[in-house]
Amino acid sequence: MGQIIKVTGTVAGDSAIFEADRSLSGQDGGAFESIEATADDSTFPAQLAARVFEQDAAVTRVFSGSNGVVVRRTGGWSETDLARIGSVIEEFFVFYRD
Repeated sequence: MGQIIKVTGTVAGDSAIFEADRSLSGQDGGAFESIEATADDSTFPAQLAARVFEQDAAVTRVFSGSNGVVVRRTGGWSETDLARIGSVIEEFFVFYRD
């Protein structure tokens, strides 16, 4: 159940911009500076941010809105980092696997 979201990641300094092939949330979006900030928030942006923070301790901020997610992390971005966070976004709506 759920479909994989296709994303393209582009690095800009300490941030990576992930552009999705569909809308992820409303235009308002949401920004989070830590996993603790997501704790009492059940919105899509908060839940996605929590998963991103769980996957990478170097992440310092997650913003998602419309069809984009911007993730800031200390230490820059390797191809492995970009792929790992991209996978978190791509698989966010997948609930069951074959």
